[in-house]
Amino acid sequence: MSNGSTTVTWLGHGTFLFETPEGKRLLLDPWIDGNPSFPAEWRERVMGGLDGILVTHGHFDHIHDLVSVAQATGASVACIMELGIWLTLKGVAESQVMGYNKGGTIEIGGVRATLTDARHSSGFVENGQIVYMGEPCGFVLQFSDGCTIYHTGDTAVHSDMALIGEIYRPDVAILPIGDFFTMGPLQAAHALRLIGAPVAIPEHYATFPLLHGSPDQLRSELARLNLGTEVVGIKPGESWSFGAR
Repeated sequence: MSNGSTTVTWLGHGTFLFETPEGKRLLLDPWIDGNPSFPAEWRERVMGGLDGILVTHGHFDHIHDLVSVAQATGASVACIMELGIWLTLKGVAESQVMGYNKGGTIEIGGVRATLTDARHSSGFVENGQIVYMGEPCGFVLQFSDGCTIYHTGDTAVHSDMALIGEIYRPDVAILPIGDFFTMGPLQAAHALRLIGAPVAIPEHYATFPLLHGSPDQLRSELARLNLGTEVVGIKPGESWSFGAR
């Protein structure tokens, strides 16, 4: 339930639940079944009602349960156009799908959601073939209590992050630190230098041994850059609330 301010709950790997001051609930990148980091006690709480679903890209560890969750909840889905088309072909109602593109802003669950660039890939394997799912994205989310969150999506560091930081002045950046498939702590620290957000929530790490980056390593890299960014290392199932620092 909402505590009157924007609340972020990490549900393991790249899956997050955002709760608005009005009590609306947005789920990002639903990977529930088979996600070793997903806290089992959150399954019913997630499926108990959603007002929106946000999708950064089409890799299996970000859309594994997207179709089933969208169909079960009837929630609107915000994503890049090609992924939205794929969803409708999979039986998700066209009225639910809000397929748009980078630079565009929509309102979903009372939140302004802007698609941003991410440097990654995006494809899904079906029947032995790779299906193109559009380009990978991040989101800038603007909430009614003044909280602005920049979720970078799966990405390497890129210079556009400085422009995103300049335009939107995010209060918190959510970014991957696992390495191998995304940036690790070194690049993430430089990303935070570009973004300028006072708070960072790391994600996409520790799901598997391959994703070896850690919040402590991120803190060390930030110290090397003389940055005072607060790293909030919440565990799967834990939450962070705007204004709680």
